[in-house]
Amino acid sequence: MRDTYGLAPGDYDKLLRFQGGRCAICTRGKGISKRLAVDHDHACCPGPTSCGKCVRGLVCGRCNSVLAHARDAIEFFDRATAYLINPPARRLKGTT
Repeated sequence: MRDTYGLAPGDYDKLLRFQGGRCAICTRGKGISKRLAVDHDHACCPGPTSCGKCVRGLVCGRCNSVLAHARDAIEFFDRATAYLINPPARRLKGTT
C-alpha cells in the first residue's frame, strides 16, 4: 500500500472504517470477496501508483470501472444524471 498508493500502515483500514466499511460511491460493495480498490486522481499521478496526496477513497470494482470508463470527467456524470432524469425517448414522445 505504501509503495503503490503512498498509504502508511493502517491507513487503508482507517479509510475503510471512515467510509462505513463500504464503497464510497455505491455503498453496496463491502470488499468481502475482493478488497475495495484504492482510487486516486490520475491527473495528479498518471499510472498505477499514487503520491498518496491524491488518494480519493475506496471503491468497489464496478465503481472503479465506471470511473475509468468516464475518465474521471464530471461532465460524464452530469450527462448520466440528466439522462436518468429526462431520457431521450421520453422527450421524443413529449412526455417530459
